Amino acid sequence: MVLQQLCGWTENKNGRVICATVATIGGLHLFLTPPQDVLGFLPKFSFEFMGREMGAQQLVGGVLTVCGVCALGACCL
Repeated sequence: MVLQQLCGWTENKNGRVICATVATIGGLHLFLTPPQDVLGFLPKFSFEFMGREMGAQQLVGGVLTVCGVCALGACCL
């Protein structure tokens, strides 16, 4: 019941578009900023990938970006 009241606005197209857009923007933000601790428990590690420093934050950001883009495609295309 509480979850329904909290999340009910996401059940229509406008709510889905807002959630997918925020996920995409948040994912890109995480992906494009320098590596640092994620949520205080994922370690700050880094490796070089195509000339760019990558870490846990970039992995989370990449997955979040893909989820957001896929959700936008599913609700809007």
